[in-house]
Amino acid sequence: MPPVGMVFVRGSAEEHLGELWGKFEYVVDGRRWIGDLNPGNGNLTLSSTGVVAVSSELSGDSAKGTLYGTARVFENPTNYTVRGVHGDCFLRLHFCPFPFDGCNMNDSIFGVVADGLRLMTEYKVRDEILNRNSRLQDSIGNNSLYVIKEYFLSVSSGELVIQFRPSEASIAFINAIEVVPVVNKLFPVSLSKVGGNAAPGSVSGRGMETLYRLDVGGPGIKPSDDSDLWRTWEGDTGYMINADAGSEVKNSSNVSYASVNDSSSAPLLLYESAKTISNAQVLEKRINMSWKLFVDPDFDYLVRQHFCELQYERPNERNFRIYVNNRTAADNYDIYVQAGGKNRAYHQDYMDTVSPKLNTLWIQLGPETATSAAGTDALLNGLEVFKLSRDGNLASLDRFSFPSSPNEKSKAITLWPVIGVGAASVVILAVIAALVFLFCKRRRGHLADHKGNAPGW
Repeated sequence: MPPVGMVFVRGSAEEHLGELWGKFEYVVDGRRWIGDLNPGNGNLTLSSTGVVAVSSELSGDSAKGTLYGTARVFENPTNYTVRGVHGDCFLRLHFCPFPFDGCNMNDSIFGVVADGLRLMTEYKVRDEILNRNSRLQDSIGNNSLYVIKEYFLSVSSGELVIQFRPSEASIAFINAIEVVPVVNKLFPVSLSKVGGNAAPGSVSGRGMETLYRLDVGGPGIKPSDDSDLWRTWEGDTGYMINADAGSEVKNSSNVSYASVNDSSSAPLLLYESAKTISNAQVLEKRINMSWKLFVDPDFDYLVRQHFCELQYERPNERNFRIYVNNRTAADNYDIYVQAGGKNRAYHQDYMDTVSPKLNTLWIQLGPETATSAAGTDALLNGLEVFKLSRDGNLASLDRFSFPSSPNEKSKAITLWPVIGVGAASVVILAVIAALVFLFCKRRRGHLADHKGNAPGW
């Protein structure tokens, strides 16, 4: 089945105008988006029409305006039922909050359940947008006004039910929905866990949320350039601890998949660029490329790394180590050997559990310290991180922690030394005053003794 898209508009002049717009069809980014009330869309039903809203600022001729300039708003729990969904699929929910008729979607708090799996609880779209922008604006220099939530589900009933649940005294809203079937097997049943000693982790029957999908060494990949599954791949620079630690390399000739089973894992465009360690010829092999990714505590994560050797012609010419959260996931790693040659694309999966006290996932690639390889640097083409459901839940209540602004941080750093110096000064002055007082008192007593007695020779 094709992706299901929904675009909604609310007009102030006529009450039925929003219902009318829900029957339209649109072509955005090369795909056909169908209104949720379109008569020809017989495989989709809506339990309640809610209220349709339009933003005059966003509803222009651009693709983003077509999708995000309109929304459907709900005050009560509402179901979308998509029939004809069998097996694996990607579910993408598009959110772009805006004010309308005295109501502001930025204040909305709601939950979402799909196929019995809890995707969100007490979710605030505004917080996720602000959180993302605060972490990336310094490195990539742009702010996003919308957020796309992507989930991987396995539907066995042939019917996908998506329920929006507004929190008390709040609303829920949605701008667009995609349901994209996944024909080829995308994930293995079991995965090796980071550390090497633990038993393999299982992903069977578990839903997933896509947290990161990065084009390492490239500018990013649009959905239209990933035509199988219409995925969005971001550039990775904004997530690197030190962007200068990696140098971009490219090779757009003769790149192919190492196996036919890898053809759905990523578009070939992803493997035509990569990053290698910028200064791998130093004597002290303690340098690495590091990506810091914020995640939800107390969940299992699937870390997928995409590799394609673009430079070396023989095995044992590039060996490196892979670290996940400061633990070794692989050592003496040779892409050429793993893939079976140069320009052959494949991926490597790992599973790791983030403790309840952590909210970060560190991915690091560094030189193999004990190797005779000609090249001791590392290479990475792409990186994905998926959160795995636990007991039917993918939601996290304590998801966002906003970093202090640089001014607030510098003030705090400056203020505490000043307070410390001030407190120390007060103590020192008090001690000096006490010593002076005791000295003067003893001096007065000594002089009084001399005055009361005759001088002695």
